[in-house]
Amino acid sequence: MKSRFIALTMALALAASMSTACIGKFALVGKVRKFNLDFNEGRWERELLFFAFYVIPVYPFSGMIDILIINSIEFWTGTNPLSNEPSVTPVASKHFATEDGTQVTMTRKPDDSLAVELVTPEGETRHLDLVRTANGVILMDEHGKELVDSGLRYISPDAAEVL
Repeated sequence: MKSRFIALTMALALAASMSTACIGKFALVGKVRKFNLDFNEGRWERELLFFAFYVIPVYPFSGMIDILIINSIEFWTGTNPLSNEPSVTPVASKHFATEDGTQVTMTRKPDDSLAVELVTPEGETRHLDLVRTANGVILMDEHGKELVDSGLRYISPDAAEVL
């Protein structure tokens, strides 16, 4: 009975970690490791505590909680709930071409903005960012200068050249 429970637990852990496709920051394991490192200056004392945390099993349980719960939350929300840092999940990119042959690559960044790269048929490259704000979306150039707001009003005279 005990071996079935262990096998079922391992299968669920594997299925859960594979279903989210998220590596995650493993913030809980990091907090346990930080506690271990801050516990004592001596390396032998730290090693003894490290060994005890595997025997007790603090490290394995914190790792399982990270895999099953915390990293899954990080994947779906984009932020790790313990560290409040952006997800480490690789960002997706979309590639397409416009009617005039301009190649466009849009990449979602960890802060939920979009990095846009435009390559004209002549080979000229422009980098832009679409940034979500409380009032909508702002188009910014590669220097962080605001070009167009979500009302499609030109904020900068340079915007006409980009668009």
